[in-house]
Amino acid sequence: MSNSNRLQEIISDDLFPTVQHVSDVKQVLEFMRPHAQPLREEQVRAILYLEHLGENKLLHPGKNPYKDLIKHIIGYREMIADPEFFLDTIESLVPKPPKPILMTDQGQFKKITPAKG
Repeated sequence: MSNSNRLQEIISDDLFPTVQHVSDVKQVLEFMRPHAQPLREEQVRAILYLEHLGENKLLHPGKNPYKDLIKHIIGYREMIADPEFFLDTIESLVPKPPKPILMTDQGQFKKITPAKG
């Protein structure tokens, strides 16, 4: 984006860019999927132990037979991720308008809240 376009957006009060397409949201969610649920300490210890066992040439002279199990442990965390994580991500992508602030006669700030009804 060029500087002139940015300046035009600021001048025209377009400070909150909108999400253009649903594909943009989908792309962000796909990027966030591997980061949704961090590995717990027990899982990291299990992965390190399985890798160490697989490196033992006396037990496994060919290759590490635990590679698939390690992949499943890492991949399983995406399946148990909290759905609220993804909902919060979508909510943060939706632009929010600024809250209006008015000045009173005494020069004090007054926050306007929407009427309940």
